[in-house]
Amino acid sequence: MRLRVSLFLTALLTLAAACGTGPAVDTRTFELKYLRGPEASQIISPYVYGDRREAKGMMSFAGTTITVRETPDNLDKIARVLAQYDRPRPLVRLTFHLIQADGASTSDPALADVEATLKKLFRFRGYRMVEEGVFSATEGGEVSQAMGGFGVTAGIHRVSGTGDSATVELGIHLYGRNVQLAPPRRYVEFATTVGLPVGKTAVLGNVGQDPRGTLILTVRPELIIASP
Repeated sequence: MRLRVSLFLTALLTLAAACGTGPAVDTRTFELKYLRGPEASQIISPYVYGDRREAKGMMSFAGTTITVRETPDNLDKIARVLAQYDRPRPLVRLTFHLIQADGASTSDPALADVEATLKKLFRFRGYRMVEEGVFSATEGGEVSQAMGGFGVTAGIHRVSGTGDSATVELGIHLYGRNVQLAPPRRYVEFATTVGLPVGKTAVLGNVGQDPRGTLILTVRPELIIASP
């Protein structure tokens, strides 16, 4: 009887000791090519168990590397996740048109692809392109450019899908004084977020007035394949 009790206590102590040490962990450093450290840490955080009582998971990043302390299985998962997300960012070209409504009685050939939409949305006599702005930014990036006395800032929030079926989510902010306005000049501001299929032009809306008519802003995103 004493022998059985002794063996039972020994088994409990062994189990307790094993539980106290926690799982085996290892440390691995991953080299990042396209992701930044903070972005990579957000992506892999579900696989790093910092709240584990024993052998806590940990990670740190510096420059283009991220170092993780975790179980071998989780480290392998992290390697697969980083391989999936650490890729070239899609490059998006944005074409903005600043259009003047009621500024012309005839059609402007530069607006052939969007004039029908303008006539459905608004009831002006004619439309004329004041200025075109073309600039590019990567997914997660932001770019600014002056247009017709305004400043246009566009952020590429997300690119979903690939090729001709891709959709781009944009955050657009138009700001500044329009130098064409007659005194007193007023501060004009316009901000919106919109999701667009690549190659399609969206009419963002009325963004202000000039002495000759209403100003309307449009945008067309196009996906440019980035090189690895």
